[in-house]
Amino acid sequence: MILEVFGLTKHFGGLKAVNNVELQVEKASIHSIIGPNGAGKTTLFNLITGAIAPISGKVFFKGREVTGWSPERLARTGVARTFQRTSIFRALTVLENVALAIRSREGTSASVWQPTEREEAVVADARDILDKVMLRGREEVKAGNLAHGYQRSLDIAIGLALKPDLILMDEPLAGMSRGDRETIAALITMLRDTLGLTIVVVEHDVGMVMRLSDRITVMQHGAVIADATPEEIRGNEVVRKAYLHGSFAQ
Repeated sequence: MILEVFGLTKHFGGLKAVNNVELQVEKASIHSIIGPNGAGKTTLFNLITGAIAPISGKVFFKGREVTGWSPERLARTGVARTFQRTSIFRALTVLENVALAIRSREGTSASVWQPTEREEAVVADARDILDKVMLRGREEVKAGNLAHGYQRSLDIAIGLALKPDLILMDEPLAGMSRGDRETIAALITMLRDTLGLTIVVVEHDVGMVMRLSDRITVMQHGAVIADATPEEIRGNEVVRKAYLHGSFAQ
């Protein structure tokens, strides 16, 4: 297991946003987390990635406890995250966005001057990443001028620039057309199959989740109510009742 969560808990006043959650994610897999709005999915992501601190519980990455580590420290260790709203720099070109992420990884983003050889290596690395996410040929396009699906691909490219072993994606298909969803779904699958990355996805498109995932965790009211393969989730009576009672809006 590349990611393990034990007893993770976070309350906001009287609201149990995440309540004693257990999660195990296998290396080089796509593991999806689904549930209704307010189920605690994004809060769980925030706890895992160090955006907020838990009341109790522990997080392990590659066997090492990382509970409460900052997002920056986790990124240096191999954990990247993409958000529902893309984190691109809209005024920069596609290539500049990825190059900036590479320099950030290397700790040189604030440096005005770089040796020519190093700068050429950064650009070459950025172009290679853009090729992987099917953005070759759009290097000089302003990020803000990209179509929504390409912006999402760029967001993933920025994550890849950090050279992660694990990427957490918060609703990567949100607001997309069917064609764009298919493109990003294919990209997510490629990250697992070709690059051997582990991807944890929070997503509302349950049909796509069933197609993509190796394993699915279902949350409701801050707790895990099921954790199984897509086939087992389809036949899970607890999950079926949650659907029938309208707990899942989409």
